[in-house]
Amino acid sequence: MKSPFRSILDAYNLLLRLCKLPLRVSTADHAAGLQERSTLLASGTRSDTNLLETRVCGPEHANYAFDWPAAELFRLRDVWLTGDQGQVFLQDGSLFEPWVRPYNLAKLKISRPLKLGATRIKGPVFHLTGRNHENRGHFMLQHLPRLMAARDYLRALPDYRILVAPGHARWQARYITWAGLDPSKLIEGTRGTMQVDDLIFVPNLYGKSSLCPPPFYNELSSCAASYPVANGPGRPIFITRRDAPDKQLINEERIVEILRSKIGPVDVIRLGEHSLPDQIGMFRAAPLVMGPIGQGICNVLFCQSSLLVMLTPGPIGNPVYTSAHGTQIARICGNEALTFLSNEPAPSRGDWTFPEERFIMLLDRLLEQPEAARIKPAAL
Repeated sequence: MKSPFRSILDAYNLLLRLCKLPLRVSTADHAAGLQERSTLLASGTRSDTNLLETRVCGPEHANYAFDWPAAELFRLRDVWLTGDQGQVFLQDGSLFEPWVRPYNLAKLKISRPLKLGATRIKGPVFHLTGRNHENRGHFMLQHLPRLMAARDYLRALPDYRILVAPGHARWQARYITWAGLDPSKLIEGTRGTMQVDDLIFVPNLYGKSSLCPPPFYNELSSCAASYPVANGPGRPIFITRRDAPDKQLINEERIVEILRSKIGPVDVIRLGEHSLPDQIGMFRAAPLVMGPIGQGICNVLFCQSSLLVMLTPGPIGNPVYTSAHGTQIARICGNEALTFLSNEPAPSRGDWTFPEERFIMLLDRLLEQPEAARIKPAAL
């Protein structure tokens, strides 16, 4: 159900559209109220050849490259933010174009600010909301890198706060703690209009690949090193999607049974049953992380010297989901990773099945590789 603030804002914007009032957009070079602009990291490109993927699954997806834009920081005076995504409008009423990146403005639903009755927020405030802020995977992989880019800048300030979407501060505070910042700095915005005196803003750091600059993933992975890990190697873990609303692996129990027959004990993990600190320790200790593609795979950011195996639906030439995100992040953070494709047609976002014979074939190939030495039982 919409909040009263959002309902009023939507009604106001409907009126503006009916009146056909044009939306003004300002680039960073012509932004009213711009106090500071700096480049935190230059644009770049990463190319990768996954030899393990080639040896086990073939060369089709073993080569991958992605690029990212320069990471810039903007400090703006007297801005207006709208909705839980915090759409940024300047003091002259124009939309701040860097907020749009990397999306097509024509495809976005933009809500212009209703200044009457707006919530006043005193700065300096770091903007940590945006599209897909409510999804833990997107928050980890796309929004936290923005915070890592600005972390040193924020720490140098005598005081600051971190603005997150309404209703999300409780769980996002745990991720702020993991990132090495003070969770007490968090404040929640509104679903209506907010006036911010002093806004610190880092635009999205990803391009078409949806992957951010590797240094920020490395920093997040390093932050996990401060969490305790049980003595000795942990057990292999399988991330279940049995509690997920979609994309469930129908024959998951049978896949786990086959996996255990090949390598021994495997812990099946429902992430919702474990605190974030426990998840971090569990993943860092695990020699093997396996599971169907989904949000839980993002936890590979916690891993150190692990092996990630993602199970993904679709034929080799036309997979349903792009699996490169998980494998690339794993490899960026010092792990090995590859994807087992079902090689069968599968519905988009629907439940699916991984053929047992194909799983056995790929798993046997993997166990022949030196990278799998840690997960082999002693008898092999």
